[in-house]
Amino acid sequence: MPERRSALIVGAGINGLCTARELVLRGWQVTVVERGPLPNPEAASWDHHRLIRSHYAGSPGLAARMPEASAAWDRLFTDLDARPYVPCGVFSLSREPGDWTDRARAAFAETGLPHRVVASEDLSTELPMVEPAGVRYALMTEDGGALLSDRIIEGLVHWLEARGVTLLANRPVTTVDAETARVETPDGPLQADHLIVAAGVGLPALAPWFRRETHARRVAVVYADPPEDVRAAWDGAPAWVDLGGEDDLWGIPPVAGHPLKLGYGLHTRPGDPESERTATPDDTAAVLAAYQERFRGAERFTPVRTVANFYLMAPHEEFVLRAEGRTLWLSADSGHGFKFGALTGQDVADALEGDPEAVAARMRGAPLSTARASG
Repeated sequence: MPERRSALIVGAGINGLCTARELVLRGWQVTVVERGPLPNPEAASWDHHRLIRSHYAGSPGLAARMPEASAAWDRLFTDLDARPYVPCGVFSLSREPGDWTDRARAAFAETGLPHRVVASEDLSTELPMVEPAGVRYALMTEDGGALLSDRIIEGLVHWLEARGVTLLANRPVTTVDAETARVETPDGPLQADHLIVAAGVGLPALAPWFRRETHARRVAVVYADPPEDVRAAWDGAPAWVDLGGEDDLWGIPPVAGHPLKLGYGLHTRPGDPESERTATPDDTAAVLAAYQERFRGAERFTPVRTVANFYLMAPHEEFVLRAEGRTLWLSADSGHGFKFGALTGQDVADALEGDPEAVAARMRGAPLSTARASG
């Protein structure tokens, strides 16, 4: 019997854990090393839930991957013997010709993904929590919704432990030798046949390319309760990915016992993950103000808590998969990481066993013509 191949994974966020699971399923011996506890509440993957959606403006290749990503999640949920996912659907709003939602609609047309358009006169029936003034139409999908990220991470940790994966918590990696797949830690070196570095905002400290080409971004989200007189409008409501205009508003309705989750893309900024993790009253005020006149009663939303987190921003907001020696460097930036997590684990395993450059192009959402030409 041939000797089992070994893999060392740096980072126990969604991509590191999903890669570990996929390699275990393929017969690899796996060790995962994490700088903090397991799960790590400071990881970009950690929160109550994360949005998964097919709406992609200008990235039909990523939109086209969503059915494959959903199938990968289904397989993972079968392994976990749980389904930590609320498929509430997703909508976006168009206010001007050629805006983000118009471009997402074009991506749907190119990919053939199921969707429907809700006319402005029907908004009060279909989306009663939305302030309809200035809205041309809503672009809706039945698929997509809320991945219950904390439950998924916890489930993956337990699944890996039960299958003999070595999980090393509170073990920061200080240096990486990509050619030999060896890392140094305060407790001594670790090495395997292959190394996968999925260290999130820790990547720039470990590799020159990431120091030059990426930066950590700080994002704050507000959990809030709507006022009593509009709560019924939120019953069974979908998640949203864009409310029109240039504000980049996204979020998740009350699901799984959690309040509204309000995101505001224009409030993200470069930041220091070591010193700026405490959310401030200004964070709360900025996010709530952005929702005025977008949702009914938004001026009376009651903030429950505000959370600040960090993710790595890579060039062109694309996935990064870089091969160097016996090492794969992985960054799933700009909020894409969790929604593709289960599929990313398969991608990275494919790269280890095949052509990393082809897999990297696939992960970036290569043009559909290219993807079809290559099978």
